[in-house]
Amino acid sequence: MISPVTQARKLAVSVYLLRSYHITTQVATARRVPLIHLPEHAHIHLLAACGTAMGSLAGMLRQRGYRVTGSDAHVYPPMSDFLREEGIELCDGFDAQNIVPAPDLVVVGNAVSRGNPELEAVLESRIPYTHLPEVLRDLFLQGRRPLVVSGTHGKTTTTALTAHLLRVGGVDPSWLVAGLPQDLPRPHHVGGGDWFVLEGDEYDSAYFAKFAKFLFYRPHLLIVNNIEFDHADIFRDLEEIRQAFRQVVNQVPHSGLVLAGGDDGVVAEVITDAPAPVMRFGLGSDNDWRAVDIRQEGGRQSFELLGPDGSAGRMRLSLLGQHNLRNALAALAAASFAGLEPAALAHALENFVGVKRRQQHLGTIAEVTLIDDFAHHPTAVHETLAGLREGYPHRRLWTIFEPASSTNTRDTFENDYADAFAHTDLAIIGAVVRPERSREDKPFSSVRLVDRLRGKGIEAWHLADAETIASHICTNSRPGDIVVFMSNAGFGGVQAKTVAALENYTR
Repeated sequence: MISPVTQARKLAVSVYLLRSYHITTQVATARRVPLIHLPEHAHIHLLAACGTAMGSLAGMLRQRGYRVTGSDAHVYPPMSDFLREEGIELCDGFDAQNIVPAPDLVVVGNAVSRGNPELEAVLESRIPYTHLPEVLRDLFLQGRRPLVVSGTHGKTTTTALTAHLLRVGGVDPSWLVAGLPQDLPRPHHVGGGDWFVLEGDEYDSAYFAKFAKFLFYRPHLLIVNNIEFDHADIFRDLEEIRQAFRQVVNQVPHSGLVLAGGDDGVVAEVITDAPAPVMRFGLGSDNDWRAVDIRQEGGRQSFELLGPDGSAGRMRLSLLGQHNLRNALAALAAASFAGLEPAALAHALENFVGVKRRQQHLGTIAEVTLIDDFAHHPTAVHETLAGLREGYPHRRLWTIFEPASSTNTRDTFENDYADAFAHTDLAIIGAVVRPERSREDKPFSSVRLVDRLRGKGIEAWHLADAETIASHICTNSRPGDIVVFMSNAGFGGVQAKTVAALENYTR
């Protein structure tokens, strides 16, 4: 027998969902009254809870007082540790029993598709369900000014840095970072100020909502860092990606601002007809916000900041690479629009450490420096390695790469990766993760990539498992080497295994 309280809860959520799901892309992007009215202490269950954005959402819901549970097929640190610290009940693996007794609402992650046993149980039991962007919009963004960070690369770092600058500047922003920032108390926060800083992903929202997440966020200030082809599993070509960005640019009100990556030709096309004011940032001379007189300073970089009103003084940044200079420019320009003086934020910028797995220093063991990075696109790989080469010009650079994204199961970027590794001295290419995702497309080949790299004079190996990789690094590394791991997945825990192997290795 279902209790009257449970019936009332399910009716309230079902009314929301009945109205919410009869949407098109146009309706989804239009302003509407928030409809979600969850009862106090409702039970919300997240499918694919260990995704970076889903993990932050789980923490926000828990902070609001809801009982939050979650499940995922790939439960690994650091997100699994974070969720448990937040008080989230986490199930390892998908199972219909994970939703017994039935929650009041299920949030379905975009990595979940039909055939998932837990999702099928949700549908059979007629449990109300929704997706992450709608929960954010209706529960957290109403009444605030969304500061949405978008682009193919740099979203998470720029989001974390912008939130850090606004927080230090005293405007008490809210934020949601799709990662684990090292400069903020946690990756999520609901503050007392007007601004809500969040990452605007162009990836789809859920299997039943096949349009970009950022179309739900109604940005008041929109950052567009860069635009390239990616996500070959959902976009056919670059033009489809351009169209998604045109739609989000078209949402910004006249009182808002579009901050556009001025060094990117595709961004320039997308903002051509922007109805809101536009300012450009970058390294080129025609940008409104520029970094000039760039210097490398012992594993850091500094630059003079030029804004619309002239020089704002010299800035220092601990993150290497031109891509991080552009991330910093975007964050400083956004802080300026929010009413802060960039010159007053120089100390906050200099002390910014970054986000875990984004050029994260794991330590120096046996005189070998280990760095963890999230790069999984040829441009991101190239920019990161170029920055490390500038920062450490006289040291051997190892790149340990895992083809883990859906796009990287295909040969879409295989030739591009051969060029992207140009700044490395030694490379290990791991096994393709879930290669069946390539479907009918030509699959990515780690062996072919290794052959191409060797043809360019780079020492390269294809090693399939984390233990073998860690052992190989121990045996072949030298004092002073830099080793950077690149993956957007777990990589079999190769980072920790390499640390342990080096700690126990005697040369």
